[in-house]
Amino acid sequence: MSAEIKKVYLSHDFESANFPLDEEGRTYHVSTRPGEVANRVITVGDHYRAFQIAQYFDNVSIKDLNIKDGGPYKITKSNVFIYMSKRKFLTITGTYKGVPVSVVAICMGMPMMDFFLREVRYVVKGPMAIVRFGSCGTVKDIETGSVAVATGSFMISRNYDYFTGNDRENETSPYLITDSCSADSELQELLYKNLKRECDSAKIKVVKGLNGSADSFYSSQGRYDTNFVDSNEELINDIKKKHPDCLTLEMETYGLFHMAKCCTSTYNKEQNKAKRSKSSKNNEIKAGATTMIFANRVDNTFIASEKIPVLQERMTKGILDALIELDLGDDDDLQPLEGSVWESMIKNSQN
Repeated sequence: MSAEIKKVYLSHDFESANFPLDEEGRTYHVSTRPGEVANRVITVGDHYRAFQIAQYFDNVSIKDLNIKDGGPYKITKSNVFIYMSKRKFLTITGTYKGVPVSVVAICMGMPMMDFFLREVRYVVKGPMAIVRFGSCGTVKDIETGSVAVATGSFMISRNYDYFTGNDRENETSPYLITDSCSADSELQELLYKNLKRECDSAKIKVVKGLNGSADSFYSSQGRYDTNFVDSNEELINDIKKKHPDCLTLEMETYGLFHMAKCCTSTYNKEQNKAKRSKSSKNNEIKAGATTMIFANRVDNTFIASEKIPVLQERMTKGILDALIELDLGDDDDLQPLEGSVWESMIKNSQN
């Protein structure tokens, strides 16, 4: 094991069953504490993609990220901070063009998005900008290898009572489809602009439109599996009837957009309930999402693997540029530089 890697012990004492924190102030699942996560974050599912994105951080090389240890571990260097929790949440924090940025790999699904959002929001002061960068399928006639920017998202979930409920004969639909929830308009436009700039020269198509997030990869996205009763033969048509503008399907974006709307400062402002708020702090999350179209559900095709590296490279640059271009306000209202893992990174870049 490299001397730079500090193994993280698995035994901790936690306070509070409501929101567990260990003796270092680390959260229960993501396991970060204040000063380790930046106000600007890219979240991905794939650990490998997180390491690839971190290669674009200032003064970070592949060698810095060549880690053989499976974790949990903590690595603190002058140019990058890496933390792998025992539940395999991977946080990498550095700077991009002098601005602190984190990338957090969360694996897949709505529960993982919920763990991530609540726990990073807890340890970061001030407004945040979070971009989901992942893969998706499309229900439109769009070529695989294209890029989608989500203008909003809705949720598709299995109606469990339809299949196994005590009153299932009165359940009329096997799936529940919500109304849509919008992305942050400014961040969405910055993503689209910067991704178009990066992708046009490589002849990669960039589209924007509505996303649908499902609670599973299979049944709630209309995939057929003869081993289970899913009753999803008409699901894609039902999705198109309620949301004709739906472009893409995946499993996380709605969770990000919905929870961003439910941050207390945002929700109270939108519901005109500011006077009822117990806190005046700005815990806003500006949320955006962009995905690589891997699967075309219309013609049943899947992306060729050789397209992915170029696609990912172009998108990484566009996402990072969009994040640092977004104005989050006065630095005094953000996570303090002093005591943060990026304090030495910024000071070293100024010398």
